[in-house]
Amino acid sequence: MGTFLDLVQQEQVSAVAIAIDRAIARSLAEDHARVTGHEIRRRFAICERLVRRLRGDLGWGLQRVLDHLPGYLRCELDGVPWEPDARTVWAPGDGAT
Repeated sequence: MGTFLDLVQQEQVSAVAIAIDRAIARSLAEDHARVTGHEIRRRFAICERLVRRLRGDLGWGLQRVLDHLPGYLRCELDGVPWEPDARTVWAPGDGAT
């Protein structure tokens, strides 16, 4: 597997960074968690692993990955088993997870 940045085009990097930042911030707020460098790095590592799996391993489109990221991060943090959405047809914002 290549580097994380091989999964996105140069012009998409900021959108990915913003989506990861928002997913982490949302999860911290939901958990009423103490914001520490360690906790932010831990949650970022989970997000990175999710993006690698969904984008790299499964070949999902970037928008699909970013739309599902907060939900899958929540599952990971809660220890809830999950499987990637297996639908072959997907539309942004369709509400299905």
